[in-house]
Amino acid sequence: MELLSLELNENENHEVFNNIKIITNMDESDINIELSSTDEGNIRVRYFTDDKINKRGYIEKIIGKVTKLLVEYAKLESIDCLKENYFYFDEEEVASIIEYIEDEIDNDIKIQLVIKNKFKEVIEHSNSINLNGFINFRLKFIKFYSSQVVEKCIDSYLMKKEYMDFISIIKLISDQDEKENELVNVMYSNNKLQVYDKNMKKLTYISNAEFSSELDSKTSTYDETIINILLSISPKKIILHDAKVDKKNKEAQNTIDIIKKIFEGKIEICKGCKYCDFL
Repeated sequence: MELLSLELNENENHEVFNNIKIITNMDESDINIELSSTDEGNIRVRYFTDDKINKRGYIEKIIGKVTKLLVEYAKLESIDCLKENYFYFDEEEVASIIEYIEDEIDNDIKIQLVIKNKFKEVIEHSNSINLNGFINFRLKFIKFYSSQVVEKCIDSYLMKKEYMDFISIIKLISDQDEKENELVNVMYSNNKLQVYDKNMKKLTYISNAEFSSELDSKTSTYDETIINILLSISPKKIILHDAKVDKKNKEAQNTIDIIKKIFEGKIEICKGCKYCDFL
């Protein structure tokens, strides 16, 4: 029994044809696949099964494979859009933005559902589909979607780059401005991070507000007081008592990430000590 028949043409859409393995590799042993050429020069992929009882489930698995193929097509369309319209980025920058694009589309459940549902609408009326025609007429919106994805990912990349550049500057200033506190402890107490000196005396300096205000526009929520204290002290070594930090506390986690970036090479991670137990 034939489940579905798909056709595609290499010359019409290289992105889809180059990923044909996605729809010709099936984990399901009860689905047989037959590849052939048509008189028009298309590649035909036909799916068969002898198991009529599970027909609906097999078709769903094929739909899943086709959806994955078309999601990859959306990625490649976005990458082409990037390379054609944003030629001023160098190779390294393009590679970074492509990672943003792929992550964005992989995590976009909405676009995956839209593609899947549109394909389902078509196979309700026919079990023989020309994929190139389906893309050209049913997925016209992909080009517009791709341009939006590219713009969003470029903005994200530039914001992250600006943030990392600023972190590098602050790190350089910190390295050159080490003061009398050679060692400090950063601990999680009373649902927030706290800073203590080597004698476990709590530090409460608040200064260098210009640093925190600059960081505020470049990263998500964090504890600016902790950053200000550490920047004011510029210690040679920071013991980060990580054992009891609440992993669900985004402010604390973001603050720790910033500390690790600014004070890279000066961080020692404590996974548990008497001070951790006490606090």
